[in-house]
Amino acid sequence: MRAAVYSLIFREYELRDFMSSVSSIGYRAVELRVHEDGVHLSPWLKPSQAGEIKKMAEDYGLGICCLASYAKLGYPGERGDVEVRKAVAVARIADRIEAPLFRIKVAGYNPELGYEGVRELFRRQLSQLLNALRGEGIEAVPVVEQHGGGDMAHSTCMLKDLLRGFEPEAVGVIFDPGNSVREGWLPLPLQIDVVREYVKHVHVKNYEWDPSELGAVRPSPLDRGIVDWGRVIEVLRSWGYRGCFSLEDFRPLPPIDKAREALEFFRRHGVE
Repeated sequence: MRAAVYSLIFREYELRDFMSSVSSIGYRAVELRVHEDGVHLSPWLKPSQAGEIKKMAEDYGLGICCLASYAKLGYPGERGDVEVRKAVAVARIADRIEAPLFRIKVAGYNPELGYEGVRELFRRQLSQLLNALRGEGIEAVPVVEQHGGGDMAHSTCMLKDLLRGFEPEAVGVIFDPGNSVREGWLPLPLQIDVVREYVKHVHVKNYEWDPSELGAVRPSPLDRGIVDWGRVIEVLRSWGYRGCFSLEDFRPLPPIDKAREALEFFRRHGVE
């Protein structure tokens, strides 16, 4: 199991500065944000640019464990077609820079379509994506993030329902229990058990209840909050997880300080 940092929390940094910073404090893996705004990569990156990114990571002794795209499956009509094409474009970049995983997301709940309507569209478009990857010989694997709010993926039970029948070798899950503290919460071992065969990547952040607002949460240190990260790491290790734990800490602190603190936490729990 490896410690990693998601470049989202270093969004004010240029990509090279981000890589230099996290490498200097001991990280050996990074997750890179991919968005149309260009921070840190564009989904329409040219092949030559992808080569430059790969070399940059190698120069700093970093592996790129995942590309975090914002492509969302489950929309109807032309929007759905555009999102599938975007996901394929990100998959091509992932292969060129030798990132084994790339993130996809689930469209938000749409009352006009209903849960089953969004689910059907997601599964149909995921099939299209997987067929395109096979057709192009792309080895990078899409991973669906556990995420509520604007994504219809609040709980691992919902993710299992969305993915049931798809082979875990072809598609996976980003386990992100911090995203379920207000919507989608289940006991942590149960959350993992539901999708255990699909978990290929983990986002790491924590929240605590905010005493100033009923029902609200605020970002907290990894070792103090609603998510018992020591327990999560223990359960995943016992079930044979060998992927990355990628830091996504939203506390209003300098990102390098959060990354340094997290690396100490990871190492105490046997994650290097």
